[in-house]
Amino acid sequence: MKNNAIFFNQRLHERLLCLLFQLEFRSDKIEELTAIYKDYPDDEKGDEEGLGLLSNNIAIEISDRIVDIDNLIQQFLENWSFERIMLVDKETLRIGVYELLYQQDMEPRVVIDRLVRLSKKYGGENSGKFINGILGAIHRNNDSLFSDR
Repeated sequence: MKNNAIFFNQRLHERLLCLLFQLEFRSDKIEELTAIYKDYPDDEKGDEEGLGLLSNNIAIEISDRIVDIDNLIQQFLENWSFERIMLVDKETLRIGVYELLYQQDMEPRVVIDRLVRLSKKYGGENSGKFINGILGAIHRNNDSLFSDR
């Protein structure tokens, strides 16, 4: 059962990455893009676990908060501009910030570890370290981020 949950989260992250990545290159709004993939099964078993609906809903929530998420990421960049971040890394960071700050139903270290693995799989040579550094800093500063709200 535990392995199924890990595999589900991995597939969820991969599907989110794909949706957010595509959004950067399409003129569609996120709702239009997710409608295209609404019933799209991610593997031969179909979408029995509701992966498509869940990933679509999370992608919409990330899209709705993208300005706040991007502003937060920029606060933690040192000697690097937001525009220079590789797109795969940018989307991975967006997923991570969303999960760390808005979902909070999973241990932060687990979230960070899973997204570091995702970045190593799809990103560049140093993506894992980069994602780990930024998400780790955001996690360590989580309480102070919301002290004024």
